[in-house]
Amino acid sequence: MKTRLYELPDWQCVLNQIGWADAPTTQSIEEAVRRELTRGKVTFEEQDPGCPIEKGCRVTLKTESRLPKFNKARTVIQVGSNLYHARLEERLCGMKAGGCGQLTVNGETVTFTVLKVEQKAYPALTDALVQEQGIEGVATLEEYRLFLRRKLQKEYAATLCKKLLAELGGRAKMDPPAGEDIIRVIDLEYEPLRVRFSLDTLTPEEWEEGFGKTELKEFYAQIYPDVANLFGTTGKESYYEGRREAACEKIVNCLILKTILEDGETDPVEDLQAEEKLMQAMTQRLVNSIYGG
Repeated sequence: MKTRLYELPDWQCVLNQIGWADAPTTQSIEEAVRRELTRGKVTFEEQDPGCPIEKGCRVTLKTESRLPKFNKARTVIQVGSNLYHARLEERLCGMKAGGCGQLTVNGETVTFTVLKVEQKAYPALTDALVQEQGIEGVATLEEYRLFLRRKLQKEYAATLCKKLLAELGGRAKMDPPAGEDIIRVIDLEYEPLRVRFSLDTLTPEEWEEGFGKTELKEFYAQIYPDVANLFGTTGKESYYEGRREAACEKIVNCLILKTILEDGETDPVEDLQAEEKLMQAMTQRLVNSIYGG
């Protein structure tokens, strides 16, 4: 690869500046466990009349207005879904069964009365619910908690890695991605398609029969120059121009990751999977650094 990186800020300092606000917590992981195991199994039961409405509650309203949508004897909504009316749903939070209120919608007054409030009822978390997930090697609730914890931690580290690359990419001292590198990265991306649709293996008649749909012609003409000859077009230059930005980003990301990981072998102009491999390695390094392995 001809592109060179000369200086990179201390990536750990940059990582600390980004912060850990979205990191999975014990509470958020337990909420995810409940959410995933009870998906499609949640029911509603009537809430104690003295308890306030919260987001997620199912509320039955009586509404009165000159607007047809808000002039109903009974309307059932889920508060916080914003599928009915966002401001009205927000107003319901904190109210109780039997409460009344008003608001203006499109210049018209809407009066509403809370007839009934229901809260979500979750089934008990059991090993049986875990086994329904069909995850190999995960059969108990504790095993599932560990599985999901690791999964969420890895997803968080992957997101953090992308944020880190975005920050470092703007601060690194390096060459602009070389034109030769850009072209090679783009060529690698579509080499499998070029081989698959090569005119050495498909006659013009076979190509036209299988791939000659009007909506596909422009796309294939761009990714495979020989195909352009079939259609009487030359899409190669516009194709490279359209992929240039993504290829530049890949080159920059790979150079930064190679520097951090001290990887002298992985090369994005030689290996189609280079960025993915480097991202996986960096993600695992972040997992180990944040969570101790």
